[in-house]
Amino acid sequence: MLKSIIRKCFATIGINLEYLNRVIATWSIKSALNEKGYNGLIDKLRDIQPDLSEQYSKGKEKYNDYLELKRRGLHAFQCLLMLRVIEEMNTKLTVVDIGDSAGTHMLYLQELTKNNFEINAISINLDQRAVEKIKARGQMAILCRAEDLCMEIEQQVDLFISFQMIEHLHNPAIFLNRLARKVTKSKLLITLPYLKCSRVGLHHVRNGVKEKIFAEEEHIFELSPEDWALLILHSGWKVVYSEIYHQYPRRWPFPAKWFLEKYWRNSDYEGFWGAVLERDYTYAGLYQDWEV
Repeated sequence: MLKSIIRKCFATIGINLEYLNRVIATWSIKSALNEKGYNGLIDKLRDIQPDLSEQYSKGKEKYNDYLELKRRGLHAFQCLLMLRVIEEMNTKLTVVDIGDSAGTHMLYLQELTKNNFEINAISINLDQRAVEKIKARGQMAILCRAEDLCMEIEQQVDLFISFQMIEHLHNPAIFLNRLARKVTKSKLLITLPYLKCSRVGLHHVRNGVKEKIFAEEEHIFELSPEDWALLILHSGWKVVYSEIYHQYPRRWPFPAKWFLEKYWRNSDYEGFWGAVLERDYTYAGLYQDWEV
């Protein structure tokens, strides 16, 4: 209701609120990327995969330069996390991307490490459209729900990655626990929307959008890093490293940083939380009623 009133007020004085939002958001992300020194890596990612317009199953609908920049910033953050994890691993690795929508991150990883690593990449998605898209690029993909992954993977996996996926699950604890039961030495790298205060997502329901949607379009749980870490420990893993990527510059003084923090918190997400997990079954083993 409030957003509708604000939009009408701006329209009355001849200002397009959507355009203004895009200008603020673009400026904020560009400033954040400059501060973090991500621009060189983003240039490399654009060379590897120039077009991100079909990254998700909805395709090119509503795709624009702002969304391209927003995705590139997140992708750079995720790539740096991947490179950090594998630097201490063997040179021949099997990496499984759970919830992969287009094969993009596996392509990034293989190209960025081709002089030092041999990456056997496998993508997992429950959406047939995503699986077909990945296979069409010559990459390996398996049609499977994340919760059922333990029944599909028979070989040793060095690294599981799951970017912006766990928040889409109805029961993330079941997914994490089943994976922890399956593996012993594998690491798991995740990224999730960053929120200071946990909440239930279900934005289509909140906004009364009465049309068919797919899992990739809806968040179920949007938790704070502290609550995710607690759930992760309960489910058979522990956080050994974590980092937050903010979509605004952190070194700017008040009130600029304060304004951008509030802006992102109310319009999207302040940023994204990334965490490297290792198996720790201490607390999961004490819980006696896991669904298997």
